[in-house]
Amino acid sequence: MSQGSSDYEPRKYVSSSVRMSREKARARSATWKKKLTPQQKDDYKAEKREEMQALFKKIDDGVKAVFESERYKECLRYMSKFTNYSAGNCILIMLQKPDASLVAAFGKWKELGRNINKGEKGIAILAPMTFKTKELREQPITDNKGQRILNADGSEKKEKVEVEETSIGFKKVYVFDVSQTSGKPVPEFANELNEDIEPEHVDAVLNSVRNVTGIPVDVENISGGAKGFYSYGEQRIVIKEGLSGAQAVKTAIHECAHALLHDPDKKLPTANSTRSDKEVQAESVAYIVASRYGLDTSEYSFPYIASWSEGKPLDQLNRFLNEIQETARTICDAIDSELQALSENPTEEQTEEECLGLAM
Repeated sequence: MSQGSSDYEPRKYVSSSVRMSREKARARSATWKKKLTPQQKDDYKAEKREEMQALFKKIDDGVKAVFESERYKECLRYMSKFTNYSAGNCILIMLQKPDASLVAAFGKWKELGRNINKGEKGIAILAPMTFKTKELREQPITDNKGQRILNADGSEKKEKVEVEETSIGFKKVYVFDVSQTSGKPVPEFANELNEDIEPEHVDAVLNSVRNVTGIPVDVENISGGAKGFYSYGEQRIVIKEGLSGAQAVKTAIHECAHALLHDPDKKLPTANSTRSDKEVQAESVAYIVASRYGLDTSEYSFPYIASWSEGKPLDQLNRFLNEIQETARTICDAIDSELQALSENPTEEQTEEECLGLAM
């Protein structure tokens, strides 16, 4: 599901009749911080840093476990439920609430008319944030023509200037699974396919692949056992004629992943991957997308994932999971748009992302 605009600080959730407004809570927090001594402020910052490091370690340990066991397919299947989340946040959700199916921030559940059940514990994830820092720097003094002004000894004349920089970091936020809430029914969204997929749904998926890659998708006879291929030289995707609807869809998704990840013109790091890496990437993306739309994934297998990942640095494995998740998200967004256009009541039905409005 989509990722959260969860800008809430950790807190104990009580009934809405006694719950503070967000503005009052922030005001109280600001007042509280002003009363802290410099040492207390330093201790508070150190505590927050430790919390963040603990979350990052959880992600790293989770990534190691995924590749060192038979859990790779399980992880991909879990990621398919939350395609708008980063791979790291998917792992955090999986570790804290393995049975989660639909998560959102407290504020989004409130918008949907649902309340967090008493006693429920939030699922901690990472949300990006920007912060500004100021520091004094020495800079050369110039005249109105932009020429640097020199001192009598010939050295550059300088002045101290306050410089403000914007950096990107992360903060800990909380989301809740639908099972932790109660209230109005969650709006439905149309995104389910099945093995007896209708021809118009096949066309919708092929159209989404065309839209997201910007290249033709042709259905034609292919000699040999290949079900399809992506041709960089011809800049097109070819699907074998005569495949079942479900097989055509899964093949198109696989080849779409190749086009998005392995086109040399895009100058992506993944374009320089080895052939075996490219196949693992494309097959992993296809598995995530197929799982998301309820297609049979029993044919997918990753028997060599442990040996494939052996010896690879942890940051490379982290990057690998994020690359396939981001690619799956791109494809799912395109398919959702096409399926939405096919829905009988497009003004009444919404995609999952529209319903929960979370993106990160």
